[in-house]
Amino acid sequence: MNFVLLRNILLLLLLNFGPAVRLLAQQPAQEEGPGRFCAVDIFIDSGSTPLAAYQVHFAATNGVVKIVGIEGGDHPAFRQPPYYDPKAMQHDHVIIAAFSTLSPADLPTGKTRIATIHYQTAGTQMPQFEITLQTAGDSQGNRISPVASFEEKKSP
Repeated sequence: MNFVLLRNILLLLLLNFGPAVRLLAQQPAQEEGPGRFCAVDIFIDSGSTPLAAYQVHFAATNGVVKIVGIEGGDHPAFRQPPYYDPKAMQHDHVIIAAFSTLSPADLPTGKTRIATIHYQTAGTQMPQFEITLQTAGDSQGNRISPVASFEEKKSP
């Protein structure tokens, strides 16, 4: 093969594939920082009625978080992590639920931390949350009307 033919083939290849080679050689785009991990404590205040069961919907309303973990609460009746749907947890909301078969004397009353939800967030936008108590019950299976709330854990 002569030199002129080889040069023409190389020029043709560079003209056709040169832009793609330049794209491959570019530096990767800057990604947002690694994010930060935070936690939100979930509470139910059942007043003087012993709390035996609950179901709560917790969501980030501005979509800037990813839920990464759920742990149980303070009281022995709810110390184990609540039930939840792992697929739903991969988004910005989760439904958690738990029940206890302990006697009424051994169930929590008043404001009780029933769970902690851990999440990851990136960027500078602060997450906004909402909580909805879907149902709650006493040890006899009667529906009760406690109040659900949350508090963001403070970093040490």
